[in-house]
Amino acid sequence: MATDEGSACQVCGATVYQQHLDSGIARYADGKLMCKQCLEEYERTHDGAGGGDLDFAPIALDAPVRERSVRKSESLVHGATTATLGTGEAWDDRKFRRPLDPTGTGASRCRTFHSKISEAAIAFMHSQINEWLDENDEITIKFATTTIGQFEGKHVEPNIIITMFY
Repeated sequence: MATDEGSACQVCGATVYQQHLDSGIARYADGKLMCKQCLEEYERTHDGAGGGDLDFAPIALDAPVRERSVRKSESLVHGATTATLGTGEAWDDRKFRRPLDPTGTGASRCRTFHSKISEAAIAFMHSQINEWLDENDEITIKFATTTIGQFEGKHVEPNIIITMFY
C-alpha cells in the first residue's frame, strides 16, 4: 500500500504516491505495483493477450466486408472549390431576403469559420467570430458545431471548422 511518502514501482523503482493510485495513473497489474510509464509499457506488450484488467473477446462479423468502388456522383460528400463557392465575398448576409429570427425559434442562417490548428491561428479565429458578432447585434446564435477536417491551400492541413447557426 502506498504511503504519504510514496511506494516504489516494482518494475523500475520510481516513486508511486497514493494520489497516483487514487487517480488511476498507477495501479497493480499482475500483482505488481506499477508507475504510469511501466503500466503503459505493460499494457502495450500485453494488449490482447489477456494480461490487463480489460479482457475483451474478439468481435465476429456476420458477413464479409466487401470493398466497393463509389462513383463521385453516388458519394454524399462533394468537394467545394472557389469555382463552386466563390471567393468568400459571396457569403454576404445582406443578400438574403428571409429575416433573421422570424419566429424566435430555430435558425434561419449559418456562418462557417475555419482555422489552422495552432494557438495563434485559433486566437485569430476567435477575434474574427467576436468581431462578426459585435458588428451584428441582431444575430442570436442558436446552435454551433465543430469538427476537424482537411483544408487545401498550398498544403493540405488539418483545420478546426466551426459552423454557427443563427
